[in-house]
Order: sequence, then C-alpha cells, then structure tokens
Amino acid sequence: MATLSQANSARAEHADDLGKIGAHAIGVEKGESFGRQGWVVVVYVEPGTVHDLPAALTTEHEGKAVDVPVVVKDSEPFEAQ
Repeated sequence: MATLSQANSARAEHADDLGKIGAHAIGVEKGESFGRQGWVVVVYVEPGTVHDLPAALTTEHEGKAVDVPVVVKDSEPFEAQ
C-alpha cells in the first residue's frame, strides 16, 4: 500500500520512461476507485493501442524500495482547441 507521497515520487521519477512507451498523461489517485488500497499511479493511454506498461513503479522511501501499483486507463489524448 503506497502513500500519496510515495505515489507522487514514483510518478515523477518514472514519467519520462512512461511517456516513451505510450503514456500521454500520468496521475496519482486513491486506489479504492480501482479496487486497491492506498494510492496508485494512473497511466492514460490512447484507446486501441498496445503498450508494455509495468504493473508497479518502484521508488525509495526512507531507504527502502516501495512498489506503487500502476493502473492503465484508456483515454483520448488532449487536443488544444
């Protein structure tokens, strides 16, 4: 179970790598909305595309590795008007 701080750290540390493999947006949300405890990193990808995204992102907290769950959601990329 990840804390908000841990999930935000994991998102920040891995954002560039997630973008390179297809994420167009990355957020942090309470896990209960996704059937998980604590906080999760939510990775938004374009519908109908296949991506090799990890099930969790690892970050360090107080000298120990913490795995923060990843939830993948289909979503159209934002287009400027």
